[in-house]
Amino acid sequence: MIRRIKKEEIPECVRMIRESFQTVANEFNLTEENAPRHSAFATDESRLKRLFESGFPIE
Repeated sequence: MIRRIKKEEIPECVRMIRESFQTVANEFNLTEENAPRHSAFATDESRLKRLFESGFPIE
């Protein structure tokens, strides 16, 4: 099921995003050094909180 997240769920969402994209990073030998903007490395709580506070469609 897809639904909007709540602010208190941000840490868990960050973990899920990073783990999910890490499989792709591993497959293509991406690292934080050679692909720092890849979702496995660039997603963190501060980024999602900024999106949340800017009105991005997460609750």
